[in-house]
Amino acid sequence: MRRKTLAGACAGLLTLVAAATSVSAQEYPTQDIKVVVGFPAGSGADVYARYFANKLSQQAKRTVIVENRPGAAASIATEYVARSKPDGYTLFIGGSDSFASPLYLFKKPTTDPRKDFIYISPLVSQGFILLVDEQKPFKTVAELTTYLKQKKDQASYATANNPATILAEIYKNAAGLETMQVQYRTSVDFINDMLGGRIDFVMGDPVFALARIREGKMRPLGVSTGRRIKSLPDIPTLQEAGIPNVDMNLWWVTAAPANTPAPIIDKLNGWFTEIGKQEETRDFLGKFGAEPFIATSAQTKAHIDKEIADWAAYVKLAKLEPQ
Repeated sequence: MRRKTLAGACAGLLTLVAAATSVSAQEYPTQDIKVVVGFPAGSGADVYARYFANKLSQQAKRTVIVENRPGAAASIATEYVARSKPDGYTLFIGGSDSFASPLYLFKKPTTDPRKDFIYISPLVSQGFILLVDEQKPFKTVAELTTYLKQKKDQASYATANNPATILAEIYKNAAGLETMQVQYRTSVDFINDMLGGRIDFVMGDPVFALARIREGKMRPLGVSTGRRIKSLPDIPTLQEAGIPNVDMNLWWVTAAPANTPAPIIDKLNGWFTEIGKQEETRDFLGKFGAEPFIATSAQTKAHIDKEIADWAAYVKLAKLEPQ
């Protein structure tokens, strides 16, 4: 009898907890939401995050605050979110590589993307752009390659994030270059060095790249995606330009700490889906050579799993050693 009573009490408690969670999800959000970004204000990640945070605020009818926590390839930000309370009030917006790449680029990753997060929705699909100084004579990747081979290890390229590093290494390996890498904290930091002739090329994220192209300061030679970007039809793919094995289509995702209630995740996914369908969103992203990316939470998790596998191949191809 005592066991039956105890079992009944436990079942009743679980029912109450489930009911409380359901009510909480229905009322969500009852306070401001914080979106964490792993890169500085003004970066491509920050531009996207602030756009979607503003749109989320309109959907949720609550203030959405963007908090920049740059450093360690966004690992500082992802660790902060992973350790936050799983209540739907602390979210992460950033590149899918922020989750996948640290497994291979750090000897002791601070988070496990397979266990520490629940993935809400993808937001943006985009590629990187190979850029040179507009004042340089290079009009094609082939012309740039010839120049870099002549300079040997006196040539240099800038990197400020993991995808740029991977793509540059793939280019170097394919073309047999000795070009030296120069690391910068942010993309903005290397503009003067590049325009001053101290840096020969960069694989730039499209937010940064298109701003420099429109300013007339830098020239695009190719995009990293397997097909041409719809809003940038005149820029060839790097494969078309003669660099094989390049098909890096980077995408942005929003995530929450593991164990965030499923009803809250579903509500957030619904809001981000509505945002992605808006013509304003398509027009905004098109300005940066990007497109909306819509999927369910489960589909987003599947994309992350594939990304993790892809980054193992990227790192091996580029012969990068974990730090």
